[in-house]
Amino acid sequence: MTTEKFDMVVKFNNTLKKEIHQEYNDELVGIEEIKSALRGSDPELYIKESEFFDVVMVELGTDSEEAAKKLRNSNPKTISRIIPINKVVKSDSDEIVTNLKELANEKMDPGDNFEMEIFTSNSEEESKILNNKAVMELKKLNLNNVDKNSKWKFYVEIIGENTGLSLLKTSEV
Repeated sequence: MTTEKFDMVVKFNNTLKKEIHQEYNDELVGIEEIKSALRGSDPELYIKESEFFDVVMVELGTDSEEAAKKLRNSNPKTISRIIPINKVVKSDSDEIVTNLKELANEKMDPGDNFEMEIFTSNSEEESKILNNKAVMELKKLNLNNVDKNSKWKFYVEIIGENTGLSLLKTSEV
């Protein structure tokens, strides 16, 4: 199984349906917002629908963190979350944890603290198990898990067979 390429995950809210005629949905309006905000700055922009309602994956030819900032600054009405992705791996807990450790080694210093957010359509129990496994392995790198006010934040976006991983300074979030 090969992983799908994407550089950003965008999630849409469901509030627009109350404000605009029912025939419009947040995903279609949100896709237009993405195209409008990034038009001209990224000729390789490609938006892929996921198997989940109100979640799209965006493939970019430019830096995903810069594109996410540009999209946030456009004040989109239908977008609830924009997560730049550092790495895409298959949705296997061992693979996810191994790659989270690699991201930590690349970006973090020993003693740094972090938070973890895992987004999945799987059960909450599976999410907790993955979170605990990842935290235990990251602690072995002399990193500290905290509930809030961390220096770093890991994002794990499980989208079917593919998982997007991101490690961002909380000041960049």
